[in-house]
Amino acid sequence: MSDSLLFTLVPYAAAGIAAAGLVHRFVTRAPPPTKARASQDWTPAGRAVLGGTAIVALNHLLGLAAPRAMQLFNGSPSRLFALESLSLVGALLLGWGLASLTLRRAREGQWGSATALGLVFAQVLSGVYVAVTLRWGSAWYVHVAVPYLRSLMAFQPEATLMLRSPLAFQLHVLGGFALLAVAPFFRTRPVAAVVQPRESVEPGMLATPREETP
Repeated sequence: MSDSLLFTLVPYAAAGIAAAGLVHRFVTRAPPPTKARASQDWTPAGRAVLGGTAIVALNHLLGLAAPRAMQLFNGSPSRLFALESLSLVGALLLGWGLASLTLRRAREGQWGSATALGLVFAQVLSGVYVAVTLRWGSAWYVHVAVPYLRSLMAFQPEATLMLRSPLAFQLHVLGGFALLAVAPFFRTRPVAAVVQPRESVEPGMLATPREETP
C-alpha cells in the first residue's frame, strides 16, 4: 500500500471499524447494576489523566475548530512559547498518569485494561517525541494537520501535506487512527481510589481515657 493510500483510506477504515464497534457495544452491553455504587475519590494518576487529556485535547481541537485564531495567537513568540509549554506539561502529565495506571492494572491482572492504557500511553509518547524534536508544533499544526483533517471531514482527502511531513509525525497521526479503530472494543473500569473504612476502636482497649481536671 502506497503512502498516499495510507492517509486516504486508513482514516475512513478506522472510522468504519469504530462505528461497528460502537454498535456492537451498544447491542451487547450489560444491564446496569441494580444498586449504584458509592462514589469514590480519584487517584492522583486518574486526576493526572483527566487534567492532561483536557490540555492536550483542547490544544488539538482549538487548532481544528479555529485555525485562524490559533495562528493569530501564535503570532507572538511569548504566547507561542507559553502554549507550547502548557501543551508539553499536559502531555507529560497525561503520560505519567497513563504509565501509573497501566502498571497498576497489570499488577492486578487486568490485562485487557492494561493493554488499552498501554496503547494510549504509546501514542502519548509519540506525541511528546514530536513536540520535543519538531518544535513549535502548534504553529505548523494549523498548516499541515488541520487542512488534512478538514479534507477528511469533507470526504475529499488531500494527503500531499502529510506525505511531506516528517516520519515521526506521520506515525503519530496513523497511531491516532489506529486508536480510533480499537477504542470501542476496550472496556475499562473507572479509576478510583479504594477508600478504606476506619477501624473502630472498642472502649477500654486502645483508647486512652481523657483525664478530667477539677
